[in-house]
Amino acid sequence: MVKHNNVIPNGHFRKDWQRYIKTWFDQPAKKSARRAAREAKAARLAPRPIGKLRPVVRGQTVKYNLRLRAGRGFTLDELK
Repeated sequence: MVKHNNVIPNGHFRKDWQRYIKTWFDQPAKKSARRAAREAKAARLAPRPIGKLRPVVRGQTVKYNLRLRAGRGFTLDELK
């Protein structure tokens, strides 16, 4: 085992370094491929709601019953 901060002997570190590195030359192509796949999936699944489906309900009290707001959601029977 090597001890202390000494020079490592016989360090042939430049030997065939191309085999041990990973290049990212295909990064722009992969980026555009991912974007095209996302757009194709969105077009395949469209039209879909972005968020949860909420019914439009009126407020409970006299102060708020003239206003419309989003309710808590539909029941399973209402969705069928």
